[in-house]
Amino acid sequence: MKLLLVIFLVPITICHTNVITTELLESVFGVPDSISSPSALQQTVPVAPQADDPDYEESDDKYVPAVVDYDKFDWTLTKRVASSSQENFLISPLGLKLALAILTEAATGTTRTELSSVLGFDNDKKLVRQKFAVILSSLETKSTQYILNLGSRVYVGSTVLPQQRFAAIALQSYKTEIKSLDFGNPINASNEINAWVSNTTEGRIASLVKADDVAGVSALVLNTIFFKGTWQHQFAPNGTKSRLFYMSPEAKKETSFMNIKNKFFYTESFKFNAKILRMPYMGNKFAMYIIVPNSLTGLSQIFNDLSALRSELYYLQEHLVDVTLPKFQFEYTSLLDGVLKELGVRQAFADTASFPGLARGQVLANRLKISKVLQRSGIEVNELGSTAYSATEIALENKFGEQMMPVAEVVANKPFLFFIQDELTRQLLFTGRVSDPTLFDGALKYIFLTAGLQSLDCRENVHPEISRLNFFDTDLLRYAAEDKKGNVLVSPASIKSILAMILEVSSGNTQAEIQSALRLSPYKDEVRDQLNLYLNALYANTSGVNLQNSNGIFVSNRLKLKKDYEQAIRNIYYSTVTSIDFSDPVSAADTINRWVNEHTKGLIPDLVQSGEINPTSEALLTNALFFKGFWRYAFNPKYTRVGCFYNEGICQKVAMMELYEDLYYAFVDNLRAHALELPYQGGRYSMIILVPQDRTGLNTLIRDLPYMSLPQISMLMEITSMRLHMPKFTVDYTESMVEPLQKMKISTLFTKNANLSGMFENGSAQVNNFLHKVHLSVDENGTVAAAASSAMVIPLIEDGVQLKVDRPFVFFIRDNLLELILFEGKIEEPNAYVEEKVLVDPSQGKNGQVLLNAGQRKFNKHYLY
Repeated sequence: MKLLLVIFLVPITICHTNVITTELLESVFGVPDSISSPSALQQTVPVAPQADDPDYEESDDKYVPAVVDYDKFDWTLTKRVASSSQENFLISPLGLKLALAILTEAATGTTRTELSSVLGFDNDKKLVRQKFAVILSSLETKSTQYILNLGSRVYVGSTVLPQQRFAAIALQSYKTEIKSLDFGNPINASNEINAWVSNTTEGRIASLVKADDVAGVSALVLNTIFFKGTWQHQFAPNGTKSRLFYMSPEAKKETSFMNIKNKFFYTESFKFNAKILRMPYMGNKFAMYIIVPNSLTGLSQIFNDLSALRSELYYLQEHLVDVTLPKFQFEYTSLLDGVLKELGVRQAFADTASFPGLARGQVLANRLKISKVLQRSGIEVNELGSTAYSATEIALENKFGEQMMPVAEVVANKPFLFFIQDELTRQLLFTGRVSDPTLFDGALKYIFLTAGLQSLDCRENVHPEISRLNFFDTDLLRYAAEDKKGNVLVSPASIKSILAMILEVSSGNTQAEIQSALRLSPYKDEVRDQLNLYLNALYANTSGVNLQNSNGIFVSNRLKLKKDYEQAIRNIYYSTVTSIDFSDPVSAADTINRWVNEHTKGLIPDLVQSGEINPTSEALLTNALFFKGFWRYAFNPKYTRVGCFYNEGICQKVAMMELYEDLYYAFVDNLRAHALELPYQGGRYSMIILVPQDRTGLNTLIRDLPYMSLPQISMLMEITSMRLHMPKFTVDYTESMVEPLQKMKISTLFTKNANLSGMFENGSAQVNNFLHKVHLSVDENGTVAAAASSAMVIPLIEDGVQLKVDRPFVFFIRDNLLELILFEGKIEEPNAYVEEKVLVDPSQGKNGQVLLNAGQRKFNKHYLY
């Protein structure tokens, strides 16, 4: 059976229930003699509510800006859709967010992590549910002065049995019904769906799906929003006149413009060089905001910095404003798959998507993934008010003071931005752009963007920006370690540093592939900000941890870097630039290796051999990442002894360390693995080790890691009394990263089609290799060979958890504060145990000193030096 999960989002916004007809205008405003006659102008009086209306309060409009922390996704979505074209658009951020929130509840592993990260959700599920419960409760408030119909349903096939807990959460927190539907009869199924959508949108969307759309569907998520509001200060319809609307410096059209002069909350934004006007609806619950740039081409600047718009609303003050606004009405249908993928929601669309909460008994043959996210929206704005409507669909398929007041003027005769929000919760029901108010556009818009992740967070909050880069890390480990025997060690931080410098000069597909793999924004300034923050985090110098990241670029003395690139890599990526003669491979290798040796404190004395250097090379980008950490709880070398490490069922004799301590530990059922955290001094950095339950389970563990992120694993850990046996290991690993990066869809970079046109003054370049060399040593004192420190002797703990790391395992070295992975790898071949030979100094007698060749440590009879 083909399994499909479809999400339909149907937001609708409408000015007024009734269509404005000649009879309606005459019954309300009378019959004007002519548009320009004085008598007609005297009749331009708006409709007022009845004083005996129980919902009507004779009070001035009130505007209280509120602190908002739940709309970053909304602005990012709006910005992404706006960048896809210059035409009219209308979306419902709330509709999409609600539908995805329901799916997030059903998701696990990386699927859930990506959804939560992109949506900006708290890690605490209860807080997310509470916030949505408050939002939806506010939106369900009924009034005779406006209509807001919010509908949310999940239709599941007759063969799907939803999890009872998921159904309860969906209904209680998200006001979402779970309905069983026989998708085996697609005609009846589509009729039932369309009837529900038509009812909740008051007939505005009578036919959302066809029989072919739901044939074979396993689950379908539907969300509809219908809003109809009447202006608190209505425009006089017989005051509407024709005037020009300027779409561009070359294009203009005759358009019907409404006009009103009244008190509104308004500000002139110097940041955006634009006018911002708030137009409330009757009932004082909803308002439309109009943002009109002062210049004809100024709207793009507003969209570029859209996340800062909310802060500008704090400057709104009440003014007497002369408003000239075009009437407009249009529909907009968009496929949002590409937008969500580029924002970082990828796993949900992949064969490895995980939605176990949605239905019981999912196995590999019939697990669900999202196949389509579609939203159909419409809006009508006229003299009496506005009407807006929206439907969202998500599909899953089988994966595999007035007289003294100065008068302000707002003339929206050029492309402008608008949004409608709930004034209590500040939730954005609809956002849109009017580029041509005369168009009624029902064409389907396919929005597929070419690049990665938009920052969803404030500049001060760097944690989500950096942690989102870590989706790259899990992919890198998987593709670097699969089908490879022996130890594997990679540094995602080091590789990302190189890719960052390459990204700075790339264009076209080369740029898009790197941005996509790293989950970065398509906007250069945002990319630089994100990577600059990332590189700033790769530095620490404390008594317990020394972390240092160094970037360098070696350029052929025959070529010259472009000035702006050289300036960028120096100032943003903290890179040194060295001119080198590649025609002399021996001298070139010596220069490069000296630099690497210096920046890795001698741990990597040679990165390249002279034979590996092509005399025609143009540039070599290098990164050196040095980490030295001392365990917070050191292993006592006194307890290190021979032990068995089983690889492919064979016992290898290794040097097995032993520790008795209270540590963070969990058994992760989803991975069938033990998880343990070994902190370094200071607590900011840790080594996380994952030990499969089965001795032959390493490959399965690596394949399953995308389902379970490190933050999720960390949340499961609890302080536990541990008796740990762990092998010492030292890894020197050299490997080309071309193949793993190609598997991560960074492929154009290594071909003749690579576009690195921003690097040299003349011509472009191509990357022919990506060499990665890493050294790591783990012993009793910490990570990376270091001077011995005093060891603590801990009494034996007999009642705690005993964990013997006697089989291949996975490890990560992580910055806990920023969730930044420095090193990661798998260990199949730890250090072999070396039989100790005692050399006695005859001059010291029987009780004299002895030298142990294991590590060349110097012991006396009882004490470690």
